[in-house]
Amino acid sequence: MEARIESAGQARVANDVGGGVAVPADVFRLVVDGVTDYAIFMLDASGHVASWNAGAERIKGYSAREVIGTHFSRFYPEEDAARGKPARALAQAAKDGRFEDEGWRVRKDGSRFWASVVITAIRDEDGALRGFAKVTRDVTERKRAEDERERLLRAQEAVRARDEFLAIASHELKTPITALQLQVQSLLRRAEGPEAEPQQAFAERLEAVLRQANRLTRLIEGFADVVRVNTGALEIRREPLDLADLVRKVVAQRAEELERNRCELLLVAPGPVIGCFDGDRLEQAISSLLGNALKYGAGKPIRVEVRSRGDHAVILVRDEGIGIPREFQARVFDRFARAVSTRHYGGFGLGLWMVVQIVRAHGGSVSLESAPGEGSTFEVDLPRALDGG
Repeated sequence: MEARIESAGQARVANDVGGGVAVPADVFRLVVDGVTDYAIFMLDASGHVASWNAGAERIKGYSAREVIGTHFSRFYPEEDAARGKPARALAQAAKDGRFEDEGWRVRKDGSRFWASVVITAIRDEDGALRGFAKVTRDVTERKRAEDERERLLRAQEAVRARDEFLAIASHELKTPITALQLQVQSLLRRAEGPEAEPQQAFAERLEAVLRQANRLTRLIEGFADVVRVNTGALEIRREPLDLADLVRKVVAQRAEELERNRCELLLVAPGPVIGCFDGDRLEQAISSLLGNALKYGAGKPIRVEVRSRGDHAVILVRDEGIGIPREFQARVFDRFARAVSTRHYGGFGLGLWMVVQIVRAHGGSVSLESAPGEGSTFEVDLPRALDGG
């Protein structure tokens, strides 16, 4: 609500039931001047300081003689003043009658404090803008307390995420290790027994051992990738390649898994998609997306598409699985995040996070469209960087 000047000798102070109470101007000024917990001062219509109370001097450090007649933008950090924040505040107050804000302000000695600010437009009986009343409160201690609470919450969340990760890691690592132990024990018993293992059966057992060893390798490599990203050591080595061929290679590698999960895969690659990419890293990202589709869309069709879009390349991986609720979609790319229970779906929650890291390192982006029961579509957009840069 805008304040209005009633007459030269009166000020109108709002009460709780609307309207206001007329107070002699000299009494009102004594009250304002005596307040020390709030900086209360007037600005003219262009933003120059017209009055200054004891609270303003205490909070901001300027005496009335130093500050009256100067523009109030001097109280803002240089970066805010350069972006025109003071002018926008006055314009908003003039338009709506009132402007509220919290942010950093600057004292005379250059130190900053967190301020709660209210600017009210002052108009005369004819509605003409006469200036602004500005009330500022130093709430730095409250800000520090809130920041500390937020820091503690983040620390608690980090501990919770660590504990959850360790629990998942214990389970995920134990599974292939147990399988390896069983297979090796069986092989040893056969080797020590009176009858030799048939060559076909022996080969199948060795393949099972190799699969579990490869799974362990992937899990450990996932840990190494987290370290590389955190230390800034994730390097991208670009070289010219056909992304369509790379996608076909990943699909072929997953053929046995596709068959085991009863997933029919449709690959749409109408032509070469030439660009400069890190083939090993993109192979990892595409494999993670396909693995995600296999995990959550088992028994359902999967569609993979790769095509050019101007100077970009696009990869789409679409499944018809369980889908992801909207409230969880922003989190699925977080490290260790998962939108479903680990009881039914394994994994560390690193695959999609790593996809984003690899794609971003290429200067690209990853997006998601999903709905519960309708499946998910992941789209990877990559600059083709044909100049090799």
